[in-house]
Amino acid sequence: MGKRHPNLPAWQWRNYPQNHQHPTNLALHLIAVPLFIIGFLLIVSGVFSLSLASFAVGAVGILAGLALQGQGHSLEA
Repeated sequence: MGKRHPNLPAWQWRNYPQNHQHPTNLALHLIAVPLFIIGFLLIVSGVFSLSLASFAVGAVGILAGLALQGQGHSLEA
């Protein structure tokens, strides 16, 4: 997988509890992760249906999801 963490998924699951302890961070993740997934699905849908609106809304959803997760992770530092 990677040079730093040969088994990245196992490393991520093992460190998840200690990196996600702040209640606000957890609440933001509950919003951000589905928003990111829906954004991705909208982008895929927009590409296949040639819908610029769907693609644009999906891109905004992904960016918003990433921003929310970044904000939540800044609370942990």
